Amino acid sequence: MTATLKNEIPDQLLNAFLPFSLTGVYINGDNIKDKHTFFNSFSEKLEFPEYFGFNWDAFSDCMTDLSWLNLECGISIIYKNPHIFRSSSPEEWKIANEILLDAIDYWDEQNKVMIIAFF
Repeated sequence: MTATLKNEIPDQLLNAFLPFSLTGVYINGDNIKDKHTFFNSFSEKLEFPEYFGFNWDAFSDCMTDLSWLNLECGISIIYKNPHIFRSSSPEEWKIANEILLDAIDYWDEQNKVMIIAFF
């Protein structure tokens, strides 16, 4: 895959969800190597409130709230290079992944969609 095509993929993926009224968020994981950088990236891109506590419980709470985003039907999160975090902090990655999967289940119960795509 050429570099140009690879750079266009996030836009193509996010645009694919527009007809479904999903809010689209792109997380570039190139520099996510630990819990701290993971929290910083997600809190910035998902516009977590100032009271976000930068810990796993607070992350879980925010991922199952997102009221500040005014989600119409749901959200799509495109996360590039999650393997960097997974490789450098495998135990922290397991916790993050569990919370992300739990958030998908939560939003399904609320009759909203949460799609998280890794590439």
